[in-house]
Amino acid sequence: MSRRAKSFAKPLKVVNATEIPEDYDISRFVGEEYKRVSNLVFKTFYYQFREGIRRGIRGFLFYGEPGTGKTSLAYAVARELGRKFRDVYLIAVDASDIARPLYGESEMRIVEIFEEARGLMGYAVMLFDDVESIFMSRGRRGIESWHIAQDNVFFHMLDELDTSKVGVIATTNWFKLVDKALVDRLYPIEFKPLDLDTALAIAEKRCRELGVRFEKVKEEILSINPPPKSARQVERVVLKHYIQMLERLEVA
Repeated sequence: MSRRAKSFAKPLKVVNATEIPEDYDISRFVGEEYKRVSNLVFKTFYYQFREGIRRGIRGFLFYGEPGTGKTSLAYAVARELGRKFRDVYLIAVDASDIARPLYGESEMRIVEIFEEARGLMGYAVMLFDDVESIFMSRGRRGIESWHIAQDNVFFHMLDELDTSKVGVIATTNWFKLVDKALVDRLYPIEFKPLDLDTALAIAEKRCRELGVRFEKVKEEILSINPPPKSARQVERVVLKHYIQMLERLEVA
């Protein structure tokens, strides 16, 4: 890489899985569908790492509405893997990690990122958040040639992935904008909007953590039409009641 290109590089977010906060513990996810997905993804990477499966499932594409837990579940899976293996790392990649000012530099940066994952003394979970903003669909109207070049390099690096050491999770809120070649390479899993029972279970769990009366929160959630469809919406309701509780708090 040129001297000039290096000056634009920002350090990757590489986190040892043992340092991922307890908030992301896999046991904290509620709802049968979340548990099913988290177990599937964890067991896939766990088996491939343990058995040395070099050409297994490269990873997963999480898609669905904003706030449905896609990114959080990726962190939770990495954290759980860190409890089973020594030296597991989460590498979080976004558009700013790849964007470069000169033609060809972004492609070199993509190669560098995969080489960094491959060079770790241990295992890696690579998280590409909002992947449609990094690697646009090649069929998208008005797409530039350099976007296509980036996509092609990314797909090549996925094809060469050693799945006995590295697993990939990509997330998107816009499945239709994701290139079909990526869907073909990663196993797609839809994160559907919450059903009412799961929304209430999430709210009850958060209320216990914060010391908030669940009855009032439940009453408000049941009154919302349409009901909350994401954990983020549920969190807003809980935090509203939390703030109200704190406003009434008497300090001795």
